[in-house]
Amino acid sequence: MRLACRRADFARGVDTLYKHRDTSIEPKALETAALVAIRTGLALEPRQNLHENDRTGLGFQGSDDLGRRLREFFTRPTQLIMGNETASGALQRFAEAVADILSERRGQNSAIVTHGTVLSLFVAHHNAIAPFGLWASLGLPSYVVLDAASFSFDGEIHSDPDYCGARWAAG
Repeated sequence: MRLACRRADFARGVDTLYKHRDTSIEPKALETAALVAIRTGLALEPRQNLHENDRTGLGFQGSDDLGRRLREFFTRPTQLIMGNETASGALQRFAEAVADILSERRGQNSAIVTHGTVLSLFVAHHNAIAPFGLWASLGLPSYVVLDAASFSFDGEIHSDPDYCGARWAAG
């Protein structure tokens, strides 16, 4: 069954609080955003630069290998660890896309549907948390709520624990 389609009730958590829903153009994010849009009746807008870090050429990774690579990716942000984009590059691209969205929305609440790696980089950049620890705590699907002015994060990860059952060891 498709990742974002297993539990449509995930959309309950991200409903009418957000007038705008912007989403990565990658299929996984589009599916998740579509569930929210169907439930709320509000449109979503696919956006460039909200995508995961560029992993071109990486190929399939088993969960242990992927976890090791991502830990290294987060701890060595200026070095090319996986694919064709550093963690610093992915963060800069994503942060610019978020800034563009917030500028266009002029203070209105917005939901941005994206991916765990860039989300973790962004949240960690603005808060005193380790990006790998956050990434490892995210279920599929998950969301976090950030203050639009400061990007402060209250530490609460909203997810459906029955959705996938997969969690990563953060240790």
